Amino acid sequence: MVNMIRLIAAVDNKLGIAKNGEMPWNIPEDEHYFTEQTKKFGARVLTAGRTFREAYKSKPLKDRTNYIYTRSSDPIEGAVLVNDLNKFLAENTGQDLWVAGGGELFEQVIQKDLPMELYLTHIKGDFSCDTFFPSIDRFKLIQKSEDRQQNGFEFYYAIYSNQ
Repeated sequence: MVNMIRLIAAVDNKLGIAKNGEMPWNIPEDEHYFTEQTKKFGARVLTAGRTFREAYKSKPLKDRTNYIYTRSSDPIEGAVLVNDLNKFLAENTGQDLWVAGGGELFEQVIQKDLPMELYLTHIKGDFSCDTFFPSIDRFKLIQKSEDRQQNGFEFYYAIYSNQ
């Protein structure tokens, strides 16, 4: 078990996170928020291979330890491959970890009985996404920002906990 797992994502009203492998919004403030948050608590970030290729354009996140969850054994410069999620979590007992997508990895991690926080940027609207964040029903809201606006998008930051 890791010390605290923190999942971070931007979601629409239906918990949509992507459409055709891309985020259907452009909010630089949220991108900055993602960068700043994932540099905290040890700056260790686990991302699924597809998200790494599509969202990060196969470039490791700067100033963070990048773990890529993949079936592949092909090395990725600047990243550590993770082929077995359960083994990885067991071997990282007592350490903080960020999980940054995608949808299937979020689902697998949320099913674990581990201390967890969700850092969600709620973007108002339905963006016809085809990839979704799992249900957050079992999490309790612990912090919420004021409503914000940028590039015509309305959003707010929220932190949830299962503790």
